[in-house]
Amino acid sequence: MDCRTHHRLLQPGSPADPSLWSGRRCGQAAGPAGSLQDPEVPRRGVALPNRLRPRCSRCPSNSPAGFRDADPRRHRSRPPHANPANWRIGPIRRHPGPHRHLSEVAPVFGLAFRFPTGRYHATPWGRNVNEADVAWPPEPWRILRALVACYWRKGDREHWSENDLARLIDTLAEDLPVFHLPDGAIHSHTRHYMPIRKGKSESKTLVFDAFLHLPDGAEVQVLWQDITLAGNLLDLAKDLASGIGYLGRAESWTECRVLTEAGCEPNCGPAALGFEGEPFRLLVPRSASAYQLERTRLITRETARIQASATSKKPPTGRALQTKLDRSFRAKGKGGADTLPRRLMDALSLDTADLQNRKWSQPPAAYEAIYLRATTVRPGVLPRSLGRPRNANSKPEPPTVARYLLAGRPRPRIEDAIKIGEVMRAAAMSKFGWGIDEATGKRHPLAPWQISGRDRDGRPVHDPGHPAAFWLPEDADDDGWIDHVTVFIASGMDEEVRFGLDRVTRIWLTPRVEGGNLSNDAKVDEWRLALEGFGHPQDFDGSSRVLAASRRWRSITPFLASGHLKKHGYAGELRRLLKRRGIATEDVTVKELSEVSVSGTPRRALNFYRFRSRGREAQHDSQGSLLEIEFPRVVRGPLALGYASHFGLGMFGSEVG
Repeated sequence: MDCRTHHRLLQPGSPADPSLWSGRRCGQAAGPAGSLQDPEVPRRGVALPNRLRPRCSRCPSNSPAGFRDADPRRHRSRPPHANPANWRIGPIRRHPGPHRHLSEVAPVFGLAFRFPTGRYHATPWGRNVNEADVAWPPEPWRILRALVACYWRKGDREHWSENDLARLIDTLAEDLPVFHLPDGAIHSHTRHYMPIRKGKSESKTLVFDAFLHLPDGAEVQVLWQDITLAGNLLDLAKDLASGIGYLGRAESWTECRVLTEAGCEPNCGPAALGFEGEPFRLLVPRSASAYQLERTRLITRETARIQASATSKKPPTGRALQTKLDRSFRAKGKGGADTLPRRLMDALSLDTADLQNRKWSQPPAAYEAIYLRATTVRPGVLPRSLGRPRNANSKPEPPTVARYLLAGRPRPRIEDAIKIGEVMRAAAMSKFGWGIDEATGKRHPLAPWQISGRDRDGRPVHDPGHPAAFWLPEDADDDGWIDHVTVFIASGMDEEVRFGLDRVTRIWLTPRVEGGNLSNDAKVDEWRLALEGFGHPQDFDGSSRVLAASRRWRSITPFLASGHLKKHGYAGELRRLLKRRGIATEDVTVKELSEVSVSGTPRRALNFYRFRSRGREAQHDSQGSLLEIEFPRVVRGPLALGYASHFGLGMFGSEVG
């Protein structure tokens, strides 16, 4: 443990407490107001490179003095360090042996945010939604509000008290965090005509929904480098972080975890810390002491205004003055909230509607700090057309892929892929409705044949090219759980098909009892879906094994013969189906595998569910096999073959090589 951590963590009065080294006892008054050690001065020091930061010659460990002591949020009162004559330049030395008995504590505290949908929605304070701006990186003010909201919504208030939360918020507000932002963020937006009712009439207003599209698996790391949480506060922070479900707007689904060490080099931080790049303003919380100073200043100013505007000769009484002060800072309406509460935590808990009701230009518990962001992580903007220019009279090629992100707890296993493929098709067909046959009284789907896979007479569409939809569940991060569903229609998705698929937002499985009837008392498994977008297989390179281009392909789910197996076995059946798809089979190598790895666990074909829930297609093979295919040239996915391949069986994923 180095001296910086040691100074920051020791309890007052311990043998190594720096206040004892200077001859000052704990609780003794600090230096004069405005001195470097004055804890009430809300200002920051000038950044120096690590090798040039001044060290204190009187401190046994030569701890950093100038930069850290100039900011009372970081380094509390140190009389020896307040004297520049005691400063010298030199490297940080470790504590000698006498301090080794101290318990090790993580040097930093941080939060890592991952956005499963790949989208981050957040409108900066003071900006209109139609300005299509995105607050990037996420403001520290917003992050602390997320922790507070999680406590009141999901927190264990029997285990964690309100005072524990206030201590955590006050501690994190003491330091300005730095960020590690991922590369490849893309600024994008969608446009919607929102219906607005005014009496009996209705108007439609164009609204921009701006967001950042992030690469798959990208994380935003937020580090409070000079804050260390230990014991109760660290456990509380971990508990709250695990419960954060979204950051920004509700569409920004997120997974959050606590960091106790800096795994990446920060590429965005306060200008005062010497970061380089493009400057921008970021809304950050005030420290608890700075908020008290700001609150006192605002109350004093409002008191003077009330007294100056008094029309009577007598000044208002104390009670009348207090009533007018409360009215000045309280949101209008019955039960309006106090927009200038005593505690910092309460100020961060305020609803933005209450702040806007009192016409605050910015939250009183926050201010705008100048941050610098590396130019390499600046959000980019894709050109309007990524392909070659088309003739103005030519129609654009329709997309063939719609990819969804699947979320829920727990997510379905990849071994149950065929179940998810079937309910995904059912959910899509429901968006087109059902008709009733007047002759038979039976209902029939109104979905186009690309979705239903059947013609107008209800017969399956038999075409060697398989132009109807494939419903392919996918485990993109290889953890054994389905996290994406890909819909592939080789014949293309027209506007009607895209309109229906765009409205699929959830799927569910209802357990069945004997006889195939629905169970009324069993729990229904339900998952949410977020459409990532429409496109072509090459548009999803790098994020999907199913849509990749490769020479070598390996089974993700078992391959089942679509008819009776012949003497050449599964290899011969696979070659037959490849020929029907128009893929040359010369020099194609097919190898049967005894097992495949699912999240590091070996799984055989019999470990997968291999049956349709219903259907008219005969199933001649119930065992199946796991295969590896190697082509002489690169083949573009998706590659799904055999029985029930339209629903997730016989699905192959690309392999390196």
